[in-house]
Amino acid sequence: MNAIKLAPKVVPIKKLPKVKETNSENLGIVDQTLIAIKKDNLGATTGGFLLGGIVPFLTFMVAHHDMQGFLDPKALLVLGGLIFSFYTVNKWGESAFQSKLKAFGFVVLIEGTMVFSKIHWLSIVALVFLIVINGIATGVNLALAKKRK
Repeated sequence: MNAIKLAPKVVPIKKLPKVKETNSENLGIVDQTLIAIKKDNLGATTGGFLLGGIVPFLTFMVAHHDMQGFLDPKALLVLGGLIFSFYTVNKWGESAFQSKLKAFGFVVLIEGTMVFSKIHWLSIVALVFLIVINGIATGVNLALAKKRK
């Protein structure tokens, strides 16, 4: 009589490469994600989401709930948030799309949707993407810095 298996076979995650990089920009998206979800890096990933993720959140809140137009001095806060996020999201775009032009378009689209879209749920989706991208990248930077010490 054959036994019924109730749980699928556990497949181990591929072994991470020996990381010599000093920051996340030299790693692909998959490697960054694997480093971020590693149990040993939970503190670094949490810190990364707090430090990296707060910027898109604050940018969203100021743009949608506090700023009174582009001539409002608070528009500088939104601009600062967009500048902060641009580099990281662009690097992820370059890694994913293998094209600098597509990466640039991705950044403009996702950052612009978060700030300018009047479709609330759409700007929230963009916000979540930006929190995740900036959170993982910052968390990996913190994890790699911890390993260097």
